[in-house]
Amino acid sequence: MTEEENKTPLPEQDAKEQGTDLGKFQSVEALMRAYKELEAEFTRRSQRLRALEAAAEAPQPARAEADAHEELYRAVCGDEAVRSRIVGEYLASCRSVPLLGGKGAGVTAPVKRAQTFREAGDMALGYFKLQK
Repeated sequence: MTEEENKTPLPEQDAKEQGTDLGKFQSVEALMRAYKELEAEFTRRSQRLRALEAAAEAPQPARAEADAHEELYRAVCGDEAVRSRIVGEYLASCRSVPLLGGKGAGVTAPVKRAQTFREAGDMALGYFKLQK
C-alpha cells in the first residue's frame, strides 16, 4: 500500500474512527440508506408537483366558459341600456311564437263590470294608477 492509500479511510471503517460527525446516524451505511430513501421521496414529490402544475396551467374550458359567462352577466347587469336592448330584442323575437299550442285554452280572469258610475270611476282610477 502507498502512503496516500493509508491516509484515506476505508468505507468499512466506523464513522467514529474516521472522526466524522454523522449526527443521529451510527454509520456511513445508515446515512447512505437514509439519503437514498430521502432522494426517492423527493423524486416522487417533484413528479407530483410537476403533474399538479401542468394540470393547473392546462386550459379548463368549462371553468373558463363559466367565468366568461359570469363576467358577461355582471357587465350586462351594470348597464341599463344593454339590459333594455336585450330584453326588447327577446320580446320582439317572441311575437311570432304562439302563446298557446295545440287545442289548449287560455286562462282568463272573470270579467268585472261596473254596476254604477262610482265603480266605473274607481276602476278607471285604478287602471291609471297601474299605468305609472
